[in-house]
Amino acid sequence: MPFSEFNVKGNLLTLEVRSEITKKRFNTICKEMDQAIKALGRIRLVLVMRHYPSFNSAEDFYDDLRFLRLYDHAIDKVAVVCDRFWKDTWVGIFSLFSGIRMDFFEITQVQQLAQWIQRN
Repeated sequence: MPFSEFNVKGNLLTLEVRSEITKKRFNTICKEMDQAIKALGRIRLVLVMRHYPSFNSAEDFYDDLRFLRLYDHAIDKVAVVCDRFWKDTWVGIFSLFSGIRMDFFEITQVQQLAQWIQRN
């Protein structure tokens, strides 16, 4: 199952976002999510959002991650890794509106992220 957007290990998908998600990339992400869910069933995601220049508002965050809303029925949880701690508020807001279990991790919290994403 070849993926251009996701790194896949078991039912864990990792996506790196460094800029606004264009319509073309959004469509590719959705196609690959369809493939992963069909092959794996329920999945878990790690979203790595580093040095992301347009990530300046909750609206930008919500717009770029809108694909999560399409697949919330098949997502167990999402860990958002970001290099700026104050963005954890946006993760909390998004999880309220999406119904997906989400948590924020700083890039230095790799151990905590691994423990959280693997827990039921």
